[in-house]
Amino acid sequence: MTVPRSENRSLIFAGGGTGGHLLPGIAVADQLVSRGDFSITFIGSSRSVEQQIIQGSGYHHRGLPSASSRDLKRAPWRFFWNNGRAFLQARQFLKSEKPAVVIGLGGFASVPVILAASWLKIPIVLLEQNIVPGRANRFLFSRASLVCTSFAETQFPHPSSGLPRILFTGNPVRSSLIQSAPRDSKHSEETMILVLGGSQGAQAVNRAILSVLEHARSCLPRELHLVHQTGQADWEATKEVYHRLQQADPHLRVTVEPFFTDLKDWYSQADLVISRAGATTLSELACVGCPAVLIPYPNSIRDHQLINARFYEQQGAAVLVEQAADTTRTARKLQTTIEVLLSDKQKLKQMSEAIRSLARPRAASQVAEEIFELTCSDV
Repeated sequence: MTVPRSENRSLIFAGGGTGGHLLPGIAVADQLVSRGDFSITFIGSSRSVEQQIIQGSGYHHRGLPSASSRDLKRAPWRFFWNNGRAFLQARQFLKSEKPAVVIGLGGFASVPVILAASWLKIPIVLLEQNIVPGRANRFLFSRASLVCTSFAETQFPHPSSGLPRILFTGNPVRSSLIQSAPRDSKHSEETMILVLGGSQGAQAVNRAILSVLEHARSCLPRELHLVHQTGQADWEATKEVYHRLQQADPHLRVTVEPFFTDLKDWYSQADLVISRAGATTLSELACVGCPAVLIPYPNSIRDHQLINARFYEQQGAAVLVEQAADTTRTARKLQTTIEVLLSDKQKLKQMSEAIRSLARPRAASQVAEEIFELTCSDV
């Protein structure tokens, strides 16, 4: 069936706070722009990393004073005040914008906007990135027309009414990353390790990799390039440690930034990735075939990062290193894992093939097609 072309219709992407929520939305938005004349706005929080990511994408961004569910216990009045204001602002904006569809990206920042869309009877699509659904999407589930999941194993309550429809699409990844240079094109003798703690960084991961370099540098390849995304809070301190290490080691090359807006070139060069186990990063690693050591965030909601990491390890696509209570123990386990993997090229090749088998490169296109159909349902 040929779907009629939409002309200058509005779409709202709701959610944010982290790159893990925003980047799949941007991937879908890019696909939708290629299919129709859409006006796209991202509505989320006012976090600086969110503004930076959206600004880099070229889409409009609107921040609301929403509050995380963590504030419900520690500051309940602030929680209800901020989310009440966010709901009223979102409702007013949706009334004036009249979007064809509102797409929820997960996270606390999506809740006021999706509630306002439900109030105004605007069609809702939810994107769920993790095996274990997040709190926001579990709460908003019954208000959606469609829920797109990144894992076939993701479980939501069975809808008694037949809605929402649940569709396994995979997690949307930007086309520019999927089309990046293949990893087997690398010819450098230098070993490159890419360290990712998520868009906001991870202090425990930062400390662990620095500890490995400080105490076990001789166990790592001589010509070594560390590319490290630290997060803003830890950037200056981490950079200072790297500077000291480089002064004592001319064979150590370092690229360290708070946040990389585009990782495709680093992915194509990485021999090994050390990362948290957020679903968006895992989806990107799968699309480019990067073998990974995963250090799940131990306080993630319902241990969803640990569950994500175990799934990838069970498929032979990654090695799981659980974060210990102190940096020394985490660093020791990480050091052993890195040594074993970098000394076994065949193992790395097998992991690369295994993680690539988990990729869903058409996820963004499939989600966009579903949304496009919804925008045309009332045409």
